[in-house]
Amino acid sequence: MAASFRILSHAGLLVTGAGKRLVFDPWINGSAYWRSWWNYPPVDPGLAASLRPDFIYLTHIHWDHFHGASLKKFPRETPIIIPRIPAPRMRRDLEALGFRDIRELRHGQSLRLAPGFKLTSYHFFPFHDSGAVVECEGTTLFNANDAKFMGAPLEQILRKHPRIDFVFRSHSSANERMCFDYFDAPLRDREETGRYLEDFAAFAAKVGARYAIPFASNHCYLHKETFHLNDSVVTPVQVQAYCHARGGVPEVMVMVGGDTWSQETGFAIASGPWFRDRERCLARYAAAESQRLESFYALEANTDISLAQVEAYFRRFRAAIPGFALRLFRDRQITLVLSGRAIRRFWVDLARGVVREVAGVDDENHPLQIYTSAYIFRRCMALDLFLYLGISKRVLFRCRRADARWINLLLLLFNLYECGMLPARKMLAPAFLSAWVPRWREVALYGVILFRKALGRPFRLGDYLGAKPPLSRSQAGSQTRQRSLNFPPKTQGIDVLGFHNCEK
Repeated sequence: MAASFRILSHAGLLVTGAGKRLVFDPWINGSAYWRSWWNYPPVDPGLAASLRPDFIYLTHIHWDHFHGASLKKFPRETPIIIPRIPAPRMRRDLEALGFRDIRELRHGQSLRLAPGFKLTSYHFFPFHDSGAVVECEGTTLFNANDAKFMGAPLEQILRKHPRIDFVFRSHSSANERMCFDYFDAPLRDREETGRYLEDFAAFAAKVGARYAIPFASNHCYLHKETFHLNDSVVTPVQVQAYCHARGGVPEVMVMVGGDTWSQETGFAIASGPWFRDRERCLARYAAAESQRLESFYALEANTDISLAQVEAYFRRFRAAIPGFALRLFRDRQITLVLSGRAIRRFWVDLARGVVREVAGVDDENHPLQIYTSAYIFRRCMALDLFLYLGISKRVLFRCRRADARWINLLLLLFNLYECGMLPARKMLAPAFLSAWVPRWREVALYGVILFRKALGRPFRLGDYLGAKPPLSRSQAGSQTRQRSLNFPPKTQGIDVLGFHNCEK
């Protein structure tokens, strides 16, 4: 059976070969992050029922990859493959959904799905990200996804898999930087699009794949509080144009839900209006989902939160924080402004363990402010979901530019706590140490990054890739002809599943 793949959604990918079907990160139904994120283009709601995967690989715990509502559409006996990480959260949540066959892979460990079909998991980032290399019927795909592999960890992958045919990688921001509003700077601090374009191109050049697919960033914002952030999304068309202008390899292919490639027929890529007429498509998308959005607005508007609830959470959270970290918040209190049935304002002194409700907030007396809805904050407290708060963009951090580090420190502590690294004794547990021993290259990489940072050098991904200068187009063509794998020509204008018409 010839190898093939099909883009399913934002980070959803189907790889088929050797009589088996492997699905990655199937966010297919509905939205993610409290109605903020939506697949773009929208996905056929009947897709999940038609997939029938033999295996599902989940790269990490973030909701645009580990999407409970979508996973519920699959039979519970479906084998689920996940990275073996110290925190039990992925396994625990899958078991709560009813899945019974959960297979954990260590960093660098392979799983044979069928003769001629193998998956190898690679882990990266302290907060449990991963990617995978799939070798299927003579074709090699590297699904880097959200994992920003670099340095020796990337070299390890490339030594083990020296010829990669397709590389898939994210290309737009999912972090909290877009959520900051500074008292002493105009508007919000907008990251430059160029950084993401440069990082994608440098990574793809280092991997040296025949084709690079901008992936795991094909989403949009439909919630009324985040819709304006669609202007900040880096689209795959921008990535393609940048890489083409830069020259060299690999060739960038823009593929969205429904687009395919196979060894037998090559590419089938639909031409649709999603990027050339993006504003109109987004407006129609929001109108089509208006009922679900309005229902959620009503839920948020009806939710209240109490001082006792906030006190109970920060009592539990504070107990896990090392004393030296708590002392850093001395005279640096956090003020929460939570909207819902009423506007509630809470003053949180982490250092002393005091939480108070206050009547008003001003920039002089409350220099560190966090704005979100009472509904979201209650969910974050109840289910340890603060690691999703910045990703969702459903939050606003207000402070002076110089004070942003204290909010970033708080977010770091939330992540450490929710990813099973606090209290600090958890990092001495056998499960934690055994998970990190195979990742010693990554530990060494972080040491180098911290050392350079201490010297005042800014972080640039290209400094840790060691990518060669891009090949000329004649060199690239010569290299392509020498490859043993035969790639059929690509076909344009085929609408495989009819997903691309924004009129529908």
